[in-house]
Amino acid sequence: MAPLGEETPLIGERSCSLSSTEPGTLQVYLYHRAPTPRTPPDSAGILTFTFGEYTAEELCVHAAKACGVLPVCHPLFALATEDLSCWYPPNHLFTVEDARSQVVMYRIRFFFPNWCGEQGAHRGAPAELLPRPQSRSDFIEGRVEVALSLPRQEQCLSLAVLDMLRIAKEKRQSPDEVFNCVSYKSCIPEPLRCQIQQHSFLTRKRIRRRFSKSLRRIGGCQADGRHLKLKYLLDLERLQRRWAEESFAVRGPDANITIHVAGENGVSWKGSPPVSPQSRQHFCDFPDIADVSIKQASRDGSPVENRIVEFPTLQEARSFVALIDGYYRLTADAHHYFCKEVAPPRLLEDVENQCHGPISSEFAVNKLKAAGGRPGLFLLRRSPQDFDSYLLTVCAEVRPTPPGTRTGTGTAHTPQPPSTRPGWRRGQGNPVPVGTVPPGNPVPAGTGGALPIQHPLSWQGESLAQGSFTHIYKGVKRDQKEDEFYQSEVVLKVMDGSHRNCSESFLEAASIMSQLSHKHLVLLHGVSLGKESIMVQEYVRHGPLDLYLKKNQGESKVTTSWKLQVAKQLAYALNYLEDKRITHGNVSAKKVLLTREGDVASGSPPFIKLNDPGVSVTVLAKDRKLLVERIPWVAPECLSDPKGLALPADKWGFGATLWEIFSGGNMPVSLLEPQKKLHFYQSRLQLPAPKWTELATLIAQCMDYEPRGRPCFRALIRDLNSLITSGEHGWARGWDPTLFEERHLKYISLLGKGNFGSVELCRYDPLGDSTGELVAVKKLQQDSAKELQDFEREIQILHSLQHDFIVKYRGVCYSRGRRGLRLVMEYLPNGCLRDYLQKNQHRLEHRSLLLYAWQICKGMEYLGAQRCVHRDLATRNILVESETHVKIGDFGLAKLLPQDKDYYVVQEPGQSPVFWYAPESLADNVFSRASDIWSFGVLLYELFTYSNKSRSPSEEFLRMMGTEKTVQIICHLLELLKDNRRLPAPPGCPVEVYALMLSCWAFSPGARPTFSELAPKIEALRDGRSKARG
Repeated sequence: MAPLGEETPLIGERSCSLSSTEPGTLQVYLYHRAPTPRTPPDSAGILTFTFGEYTAEELCVHAAKACGVLPVCHPLFALATEDLSCWYPPNHLFTVEDARSQVVMYRIRFFFPNWCGEQGAHRGAPAELLPRPQSRSDFIEGRVEVALSLPRQEQCLSLAVLDMLRIAKEKRQSPDEVFNCVSYKSCIPEPLRCQIQQHSFLTRKRIRRRFSKSLRRIGGCQADGRHLKLKYLLDLERLQRRWAEESFAVRGPDANITIHVAGENGVSWKGSPPVSPQSRQHFCDFPDIADVSIKQASRDGSPVENRIVEFPTLQEARSFVALIDGYYRLTADAHHYFCKEVAPPRLLEDVENQCHGPISSEFAVNKLKAAGGRPGLFLLRRSPQDFDSYLLTVCAEVRPTPPGTRTGTGTAHTPQPPSTRPGWRRGQGNPVPVGTVPPGNPVPAGTGGALPIQHPLSWQGESLAQGSFTHIYKGVKRDQKEDEFYQSEVVLKVMDGSHRNCSESFLEAASIMSQLSHKHLVLLHGVSLGKESIMVQEYVRHGPLDLYLKKNQGESKVTTSWKLQVAKQLAYALNYLEDKRITHGNVSAKKVLLTREGDVASGSPPFIKLNDPGVSVTVLAKDRKLLVERIPWVAPECLSDPKGLALPADKWGFGATLWEIFSGGNMPVSLLEPQKKLHFYQSRLQLPAPKWTELATLIAQCMDYEPRGRPCFRALIRDLNSLITSGEHGWARGWDPTLFEERHLKYISLLGKGNFGSVELCRYDPLGDSTGELVAVKKLQQDSAKELQDFEREIQILHSLQHDFIVKYRGVCYSRGRRGLRLVMEYLPNGCLRDYLQKNQHRLEHRSLLLYAWQICKGMEYLGAQRCVHRDLATRNILVESETHVKIGDFGLAKLLPQDKDYYVVQEPGQSPVFWYAPESLADNVFSRASDIWSFGVLLYELFTYSNKSRSPSEEFLRMMGTEKTVQIICHLLELLKDNRRLPAPPGCPVEVYALMLSCWAFSPGARPTFSELAPKIEALRDGRSKARG
């Protein structure tokens, strides 16, 4: 059915069908057009196309021009089928022929929360109003599912009142005049119309009279049409929270599941038996996605990997991938696409021309400044105002000019993309060196961090190898857990005594690895600092990849597909590091360790792990011979400026390693004399191109002598996918990813232990070959019925939470007939915030502390919205993912508030963190969002004392109690708080921050701020300190 225009008044006038179009045409239906003097505002329209071929993106551009949508908002739209059952990817090709007609709908496909914050991206109306005509049409046509309860009926009628008032404002008529000529039923959903129609005459008349009265009552409001539209859109969004979500029914490895995709929540899924059907499982957010590809479904009965799903048709599969692809570009990288099957043609053109999208002049200038801002540097971009124009922003040296003389803006307009090859261009005067700034250059960040230190250990083991700076031995690591003993094989990397000047770099490499957790990275157990510096790593059975390739050259098991799988896994590991803004700096086949050989017959692929980088090139620069030895793996720019080691260096190293893998582990250039190696780089030579053209192109892109020209690892993963044609994905049998089997949980070490339970680091390893992922596993000390019930409640709460600043739930593990229960969570190698603050006080500025406070505040704001009270908010229960990211953990004391109350009374308080508790919690065991605010104030105090033990909240309050303290600590503490005694200001703490603490410690719960009020204040303080520093 055609979309409803804003002036669609009566039910009888909307019965037209789009199927009546003329043969040999393609019609694109619009929900609104750009306003003109002859058309009413926001009227619907049709674009008709005759014989020829058109891509979906091409049609969208025509539609955007007709609707007045600017290029910056163009990616939000797509084409859908007439019945809205499926969407077309941007590169879908429509062929218009004589025999048949086609109808498509031009709609917004990509929605985000807080849409109303956007401004100025639409000619006729602000961007915040873009979805309103479409949303109104969906609402009235009944596409938005609304329960017809009495409260919902009232909300629908309220929306109709707003709609009628908006029509009156735009027609410049009185509400009564509009009411007399437009049926109010034309502004409500079709199911509600039918229900009203079934009422008696008197009931219908009463509803009509009441509607007229409401319309007349608010008719005098001074709001203009824009604000009425905005109010309509906001109320409609509240009416149906999931109106912008898409769902796909697919077949998983063991059962049918439904995948849900939404701009606000990312990707989630819900299963049917035997997969747990009770609730949705969060899968990932869009920036976390590294790889999506489309392949023909296998029919040979071989097992498939649990992240492979099968769609009923290819059209639905492409629709899904186009959705993921579009959301990723809107949230993470505007120039990336996951597979060419759905890639937008204009994007492919931009990537080829190194052209940016429709960015503003200000953004372009900042980009050029970040790239150095040297004269001749330029940036090509699409116009943010015109679909058919390009802009060229150039850095030019400006000489002083006499007063009153005008100078150019630095931006040139061109209707077609000029060549963007770096080189020399001659203008009027002297030649200028020209270089382009391609899109998508991430800025590397620092890589400091905590290092797990173990006590000096004694060891004996066989020698495995002799490195450039280390001796490598095989050893055994022994652990005791309660009455059980565990031992595991490890590798001991002992620093050579003759290279003690490199010890700092050696330990820095260990520090970096200690902060990371990825299945394709070698696990670091720790270091031992005694007479010798020893790095303790997991033992990887088959050793370095280069040696394995040389030994098995010509063997049937090392096939082309095998090599591509290895290369793709290495790209996964390096993509993880790229996302973390961490540069490895020493990528080569000898740094890649083979955990599993793989077996073609059984469909089991190989499995690799990337080792630590060893001594950095910045240290090797002191002895140039050592640096030259790493040619051709070391990036050329590192020879001229070793301190400039950055992310693009890993792309060069990956290209060289890829060449090495496909050459059987051989690298002839590495055997050249030092001078010939240097000549290889100085002459900008390339490794001999493989006969496989696509592979040669991929290697050449990685080994581009211009660092900015090297692709990101997500793009490399995508291109490797196009090379992998065998479809060998038979990892392990599909399994419910939230149900872990006890026998596959391999204990590694104890992470922490409390009064009620312990948390262990384990590897979930179904294949038993150390290829599984690391997880944190929480279990009870005792499993009485009461403790088990509390533990199940904790699991249920964590399971229901999905937020960037809350630790991720992975699943559960049952044992002993489901009596033994364990909670499986993501593993965060940096540990708790309390220990992290103590170890890193010397380099954590107040700005970092305020960032942690803001993230915790946002996480707690989300918890409050879920009616959850944490009850144990302290730095010991905050986990550190990275130097710039923390997460709330440990929900052992958390409670869900009853629907009819805003507080919870605990009947059995047990052992509680009293020095973090609010007065009402100490006195009456009452907990609420306000009591969490009090605890947050204490956490702020911990942050700014860097969790110093001598200044801990317990020590400070005990000092206040003095020698008179008795066993009744709670009573004394409560008296102190009643006397307005509070924790003192931490040394060096900003006055504004301490004022925030004091506001959290207001004795009356109602006087304390909310988390939604605290968050912007903390953010403002952080921004203020940032400006003060720079």
